[in-house]
Amino acid sequence: LVDPAPEGASYTPAMLESGRTYQWRVDQVGPAGVVTGRTWQFTAGQGPVVEDFESYADDAAIGAAWPHNIPGDYLYVFAETATVNQGARSMKLNYQNQYEPFVTEATRTFAAPQDWTIADVDMLSVAFRGLRTNVEQPMYVRIADSAGAEATVSHPANYAVLSEPWRTWEIALADFAGVDLTAVATLTIGVGGGEESSGQGDQDLDTVYLDAIRLGYLPAEQ
Repeated sequence: LVDPAPEGASYTPAMLESGRTYQWRVDQVGPAGVVTGRTWQFTAGQGPVVEDFESYADDAAIGAAWPHNIPGDYLYVFAETATVNQGARSMKLNYQNQYEPFVTEATRTFAAPQDWTIADVDMLSVAFRGLRTNVEQPMYVRIADSAGAEATVSHPANYAVLSEPWRTWEIALADFAGVDLTAVATLTIGVGGGEESSGQGDQDLDTVYLDAIRLGYLPAEQ
């Protein structure tokens, strides 16, 4: 709502915020008075993309861009085409946290530090889904800036990795306290609590899928 109402036959709004819903209406003013127009609504485009996984042609390409932390010649990161949230590809992350280091994570190092304050965004969103057969374990996101400061945010529910429908995890950027958000150098997504008692059996291999990582805006408080 613009207050006071704009005058004249045209109006140029300020920059629209991605992900916000806007309404607009045109009223006709004539000798007989005001005829109220119909109210229209639209949502501005989604926020800047951090990672959509679309550029990785195969497992080798995504594994090079998102190397995992497990020593040895094990494969845990894959380019997925059958289970996606949007587009044609997602990232499949397998994990066996019954073995050291009891966490499995994949890390993207950006070619140049990213500015995560663009357009006053205040949220990082991550689309994910798991499998009902997974064992409950913490899932977390860690970012680090070009100076080495880092912060980790864990999903509030360990059972999130059991969700078979796709979910969107919205993380307030303010939760990454101490990190310079104008110079984000790495983004890590991991699963596990770092303890030997992960709950997975000897040969268990669990899986989460990641997609559509982007910046945006937290929902406005009602």
